Amino acid sequence: MLRPLILGFRRRRAVSTIIGGLIILSLILTALGTMVFVSEQYDQYQQLVKKMEQYDSQQLSESLVINSPGLTLLTSAPSSGWGSGCTTSYNCYNISISNVGGVGVQITRIYINSTGAAGLGCSYPNPAPCILNPTSTIAPYAFNRANQFVNTGEVNHAVVFALPLSLAGYPTVTLPDPTPAFPQNSILIATSRGNVFSFVWPNPLQIFGQSGSAFSSGIMKVAYTGTYDSKNEPGLGGSGTSATGYCHSEPSQSYPAATGYAEKLTGITGYGDSGVLWFVNPWVTSGVLQSVVNGATQMYIYLIVINTGIAAYTPTAGSIDLTWYGSNHLDGTLIGVYYKGAFSPACSSSSSCSSAQSIAQSTNYYAIYEINHSTTKLGNPLPQGGITSAMFWGDASITDWWTSTAENIGYYSATLLIPGLWIRAGC
Repeated sequence: MLRPLILGFRRRRAVSTIIGGLIILSLILTALGTMVFVSEQYDQYQQLVKKMEQYDSQQLSESLVINSPGLTLLTSAPSSGWGSGCTTSYNCYNISISNVGGVGVQITRIYINSTGAAGLGCSYPNPAPCILNPTSTIAPYAFNRANQFVNTGEVNHAVVFALPLSLAGYPTVTLPDPTPAFPQNSILIATSRGNVFSFVWPNPLQIFGQSGSAFSSGIMKVAYTGTYDSKNEPGLGGSGTSATGYCHSEPSQSYPAATGYAEKLTGITGYGDSGVLWFVNPWVTSGVLQSVVNGATQMYIYLIVINTGIAAYTPTAGSIDLTWYGSNHLDGTLIGVYYKGAFSPACSSSSSCSSAQSIAQSTNYYAIYEINHSTTKLGNPLPQGGITSAMFWGDASITDWWTSTAENIGYYSATLLIPGLWIRAGC
């Protein structure tokens, strides 16, 4: 009787062991599968994070620069077939773009909003703003799909877009371009990475020293009248001698004169000897300088300035400041400009600017400044303490303050670098 019971017990224990083993195995496999699943999900998450980081890096690396003048109205059809309707059915404009970033840029949409009178450009009741999408063939409110990608390092990339000119069912849209130029259109360029680059058109005229539309050529000369008069310099045949503080030996030459010559400017009404000033190279003796500071001699300085901008402008006011060190200053104001052999005085008010001279693009002129006794200081007259010579450095400015409109349309100001005024103890 006991043997069958023992055998049955052993069989049941074996079955239980097998079932227990299967349960443990299933738990192990479940845990392993869970670990594999979690690991895969974590890997996918890390890959997504890296992609997002890369995307963010690429987004931050996008940098588009709009080249001057920003927009250009096409007066003839572009070479690509997309613009075959330009000038007849469409007003076509070209945007010149440079990619200065580290990645290629895909342009997805362009927005244009115009200000001013109603219905002028992209303003109500016309579409405001105008929304331009890429198309393979020319269409109203569209830009050329073939132009929408800008490669890394590509400069002067042309993006052509079309606005309706003579299309049934569409109002004529011509972007306002006033004269003088001031911004009336805002253009926003959206990219596939979510960046937006904006600029205004027309671009306003800006002048910031040598990088703007006023550039000092580095040529400067000085004249003086009174106790010391530059017409008495020996090089001009004058009676001045080195013993009396006259040391210039450069001979005279008619306007315009090179740097190695003295120069006679006439017609400077109200200044010099009956409107005549003799300009010599930019250095004087300390005796002349002290006489200027004391008010016995009047000093004038001219700078040759070049209009390097894209438009004409009218300098009507300005100032000059030269410094040795500390309280040693030579200050003055613009008395006028000498342009194409004629003098135009500076302005003291808008009503006195009738004779103001407009300076054409790519031409040069003389900006003439008068040193003022009331603002000039010389704390340490030369020579002193063993100092026998010194260089006065500084800058000058010009502006069209009196000729700009009440809204400051066309206003500019420029800083001009000065090569320096050399002071020496004697000849």
